Amino acid sequence: MRTDRPVPPPKPPRDTSGDGWRVMSYLIGGILVYGGLGFGLDRLLGSEFLLPTGIILGAGLTILMLIFRYGRT
Repeated sequence: MRTDRPVPPPKPPRDTSGDGWRVMSYLIGGILVYGGLGFGLDRLLGSEFLLPTGIILGAGLTILMLIFRYGRT
């Protein structure tokens, strides 16, 4: 049995020229947001450990998000 369906054209390749800048902005943004939350909570609670914790947590979560977003082929 033969079907004469037209073959769809191949999808054009995705433009990846801005991926490096996008990854860098995600990393900087994650560190700034979670570091800022840690800084604010440090000032509010009078503690000294939430700023470094926020920075490390922001970097880790951002790297994890980037792996899920860009790590798959």
